[in-house]
Amino acid sequence: MIAVFFGGRSCEHDISIITGLQAMSACKKKCVGVYIDSEGVWWAAECFDSVSAVRNNRFDGKRVHLRPADCYLYHKNKKLYKVDVALLCMHGILGEDGSLQGLLEMCGIPYTGSGVCASAIGMNKIRSKEIFKSTGLNILPYVTATHAKYTADAEEIIKEVSELGFPVIVKPCNLGSSIGISVAENKAALQKALTVAFEWDDLVIIEKAISDFTEVNCAVLGDSYEEDVIVSETEQPVGWKTFLTFADKYAGDVKSLRHKIPADIGAEKNELIQGLAERTFRAVGCSGVARIDFMVKGDDIYVNEINTIPGSLAAPLFTGMPFSLLIEKLIEIAVRRKQRFDALKRTYTPTTPIIAK
Repeated sequence: MIAVFFGGRSCEHDISIITGLQAMSACKKKCVGVYIDSEGVWWAAECFDSVSAVRNNRFDGKRVHLRPADCYLYHKNKKLYKVDVALLCMHGILGEDGSLQGLLEMCGIPYTGSGVCASAIGMNKIRSKEIFKSTGLNILPYVTATHAKYTADAEEIIKEVSELGFPVIVKPCNLGSSIGISVAENKAALQKALTVAFEWDDLVIIEKAISDFTEVNCAVLGDSYEEDVIVSETEQPVGWKTFLTFADKYAGDVKSLRHKIPADIGAEKNELIQGLAERTFRAVGCSGVARIDFMVKGDDIYVNEINTIPGSLAAPLFTGMPFSLLIEKLIEIAVRRKQRFDALKRTYTPTTPIIAK
């Protein structure tokens, strides 16, 4: 049985419902949906009729939970479903950040997407940028601020940002989907932007903003520990200016937000971005599918961020690959990774050699 996990307690809850229902509809294997509601309660059902039905709790589901060292979903004290693979469609904290991945590893359940470490890095914009920079990838200059530091000495933060140079873009460190993001053109706007960002996270990143750039996205499917991966076409969102807001991405008029595949930046740059996407994927240590977002200005290409569980699992970027085949490949990758993990002597038994003699 494939267990499709979606929902969750993050502010990206509703987006995750869409991805989860899309995946359940496309999956050709027998699957059960595991919907995590906004309170963190788990519900299992083999059929969810629509996004609105899920949002309004109109489904025939049973409350379930997992137990460490056990691959079953339990309802009360009864085994309800044996989970062969968990198909993760969770976005945001407590789903995309390594939390759920760690629980599934304790239960011995293979799961799609990146492992605990790569998931945590991908969710944290600051840590991921440190990885990008250490491997020679091009990033925009930035400064960071904690809520405690800003409360204690706001002027020092403002001074650091002023030295960076306006305009800047202010982002919560551990969120996605453009939530809590603002552009600040001056000190007054910066203070407002920081107030908004700190409502969502105790840690924020303030990046140098650039204008007249092209956003280009590219996805990678595979495993960093394997030789071959599949790199998608490039994608260029068009019809927006400074950055894509949450409404642009998920509630806007489709006529005002279009996508060009491949991106309209020339064959040479598209090929270069595809290579950089694979390089970024491997630098973070990703598995499954991840989407990497770039900014292109002239001859400069900047890595912006990586999404280890992208919306719709980045299926639209893999042109010519049916969604069902993408899911099949994700499941195969998850199983291979679990088999590789199980083959290593990582757990202690009395017969395990600890050191070479």
